[in-house]
Amino acid sequence: MRLTRIEIENFKGIGSRQRVDLKPVTLLFGPNSIGKSTILQALHYVREVLERGNVDPDVTIAGGLIDLGGFSTLVHKHELDRPVALKLVLDISDERGAEALPLNDGRSFGASEFSELPVRYLVSESEEYRDYAVVQEVALELEVRWSDLDRAPYVARFAVAIDGDHFATIVSPPQVGRAQLTEFNFMHPLLRRALRPDEREEAGASEPEATSPLEDEIFSLAREAAADRMTRDTPDDQLRVAVGTIRGALPDLNRELVLALRDPDVKKAELEERTPRVNGLRALLSEMMLGPARIVRDYLRHMTYIGPLREIPTRSYRPQVTPDEGRWATGLAAWDLLYSDRDGGLMKEVNEWLSAEARLRTGYRLEEVEFKEVPVPGAFNQLFERGLSEDDIADLEELYRGLPTRSEVALRDFQKGVLVAPGDVGVGISQMLPVVVAALRDQNGILAIEQPELHIHPAIQVGLGDLLIRAAAQDESGLPSAKTVLVETHSEHIMLRLLRRIRETTDDELPPGVRGFAAEELSVIYVEGDDAGVRFRSLAVDQTGEFRDQWPEGFFEERAEELF
Repeated sequence: MRLTRIEIENFKGIGSRQRVDLKPVTLLFGPNSIGKSTILQALHYVREVLERGNVDPDVTIAGGLIDLGGFSTLVHKHELDRPVALKLVLDISDERGAEALPLNDGRSFGASEFSELPVRYLVSESEEYRDYAVVQEVALELEVRWSDLDRAPYVARFAVAIDGDHFATIVSPPQVGRAQLTEFNFMHPLLRRALRPDEREEAGASEPEATSPLEDEIFSLAREAAADRMTRDTPDDQLRVAVGTIRGALPDLNRELVLALRDPDVKKAELEERTPRVNGLRALLSEMMLGPARIVRDYLRHMTYIGPLREIPTRSYRPQVTPDEGRWATGLAAWDLLYSDRDGGLMKEVNEWLSAEARLRTGYRLEEVEFKEVPVPGAFNQLFERGLSEDDIADLEELYRGLPTRSEVALRDFQKGVLVAPGDVGVGISQMLPVVVAALRDQNGILAIEQPELHIHPAIQVGLGDLLIRAAAQDESGLPSAKTVLVETHSEHIMLRLLRRIRETTDDELPPGVRGFAAEELSVIYVEGDDAGVRFRSLAVDQTGEFRDQWPEGFFEERAEELF
């Protein structure tokens, strides 16, 4: 699963809608304070809305220096009449068994009313419906507006798309209890009635697809339900279904979608007859509307964010036992993880990257050092204070075995042959180590890093390019990594290494043990802006590792100016 696209409108420095296509490795370049962090902040904001229902956040789950400042700070030019729109698109082609979307492996609702929908067919059962049986892509768009009456923001629009086609939308004014499910796309491939080959021939070339059973069922119930609960609006002939939400258009993602499909005035016998149909319709709409949103929410929950300033562990550092994703922003979560690495597998791989000639070549490696602690006062030190005799040896050995042990992670300096604390080495090593650990750890989702090159020598920066390839690459089984690496950087050296690997992969000249990298796996985004707002310009790279597009405003041309 990967995040492949984000669209942003009226958020921070962005005015008109900007579309950013993301690849396994995406690099964000641009001048200082231009808005490179806007994409990361947009992801943090969507996570706050979906995970905590918080549409007016300041401090976020991500921790660190992330403080969004609330909606009034986030909306473009602080103009509260503007709607903030954020859309995330995820490739889920490798997630056939997703619990949030059971139709991806054929497990779905059991209502027979919708047995004619393509989603009812397992891929293994019918090649005819392969294109319909498995969802490849989901998208969620949120529109947040400001309510002058409540003096607070609210979700005004909650839209879902599946496989590139719009599915339906929940819209709402700021008032509670006024949300409606609408904008149904009954021509969506997943909603059209599935016809077998002989039925297609009977339908004729002019009508390759029949109408949607979902549309038939909704309008059937609409005719039976109360007019104010499910109606067609006369101006746009748009079907609207009342839906329960937390506030505004944001539904509760932790329960089934609440739809007003029952008329309280209907007689009991008629209600019982209608109940299976209502339940089947509710299950379908709940899965198709909330499933994609849950996938996006759960994906963002696994985001690892490393901020631009990482903390250096103190001499008396004690790791936090309880995992806290917010500690990744300051880098301390990396040290917590190393301290808890019982089998040593992670530390071994980190050391390979830190010390190997073909990788980072830092001249350091991590080592776990154990210390026995002697309580004072205590029985152990009392023996020494009164003076030891031969009769004390047995007691001394027993007391020694019972002394508490603590562990520390230190760095061995190869050149000097000594162990040193993290705070006793150059700042660059301590700033880089959280980046290395985050890239190598077994964690899916987004890996977002600000300035990974901070305080690092150029010779090591080029090695970070290979590290980013490793983070997003296929594993030994051939399955793609679930990491989407998003890096805000000023480092020309990181980019040059990625371009080199693309060229070597194309020419089949990769050094031994080096992973290949293709042009389609890299996205280079240049962020620029003017009075109209921030713009994201994608710079295409070809298979020879050369840019097809010119860098704007002479970026990275300073070296040529100084030399020539």
